[in-house]
Amino acid sequence: MKLIDGKSFLLGIGIGIIITSILGFIFFLGYQPQLSDGEIISRARRLGMVDRFENGGNIRRNQDGSVTFIISEGESSSRVAERLYDARIIESSIEFEIMLKKANLQDAVKPGEYRIYFNDDTRTIIDKITGQYH
Repeated sequence: MKLIDGKSFLLGIGIGIIITSILGFIFFLGYQPQLSDGEIISRARRLGMVDRFENGGNIRRNQDGSVTFIISEGESSSRVAERLYDARIIESSIEFEIMLKKANLQDAVKPGEYRIYFNDDTRTIIDKITGQYH
């Protein structure tokens, strides 16, 4: 006589896995972390992580997670595109320059300090640095 039937054992494990999966799905449904960018940056610093914008220079990290991007007098739009790309603020310097040329704004880049947020797209950044942003 068998104490445990093999089929019953496998059926029990299968039902257990299904119930655990359903409970896990219900538990995490709608869960979103409640940390701001500033809090994430603060925690990262405490853990010893290095921010590539912390040394200052032409790009500085702000408390809210945005960056201040500084354009110098006489800096060309191509150089600005390269710096934005090197800092990983935009995905493509070529796309940036094409968008500037299509809008005939390659000579409209103005020197100054510009606050750029992580969710700003290329069009928004162009509008900011050319004075088109409202």
